[in-house]
Amino acid sequence: MKHPYAHYRSLFPVLASKIHLASCSQGAISKTVSESIEAYMNSLLTAGVNWNQAIKVVEQAKYRFAKLIGAEPNEIAVLCSVSDIFSAIASSLSFEKGKNIIVTTDMDFPTAGHVWLAQEKFGAKVRFIPSQQGVIPLEYYERYVTSDTLVTSISSAVPSRILCNVR
Repeated sequence: MKHPYAHYRSLFPVLASKIHLASCSQGAISKTVSESIEAYMNSLLTAGVNWNQAIKVVEQAKYRFAKLIGAEPNEIAVLCSVSDIFSAIASSLSFEKGKNIIVTTDMDFPTAGHVWLAQEKFGAKVRFIPSQQGVIPLEYYERYVTSDTLVTSISSAVPSRILCNVR
């Protein structure tokens, strides 16, 4: 029986000969992403910069992603990197006494921990949920996330999607 996601795997040529374990900016590139990059570069060569078209493409992407995750397009932010996202969120928070705990995990990308730890000088208290053999038991969240938690920052297994709940 063929795996139900085999088609998606075929979109990433490198996976035919390699087992790809890296992530973030060094992730495997799909054929569709490569084609989109090439189309964008060709448009710059032939038409030059077209800011209105670029914004239209970003808005279309926000609409499609919002539909995929059950959100509204105005709830989707587009930034250059996960590091930028964490920094933007962290710099917008106020760590009031009694509501100043940031909960993250020991499995997150290192930048997340660095950004959250940098907020301690502003009054934040950072708690790292520990993993057990690459898994975080659900009951750990119940133990670490309390009424004093301001932010719960947990990266999901979905590429480029950050779950950050600000209370």
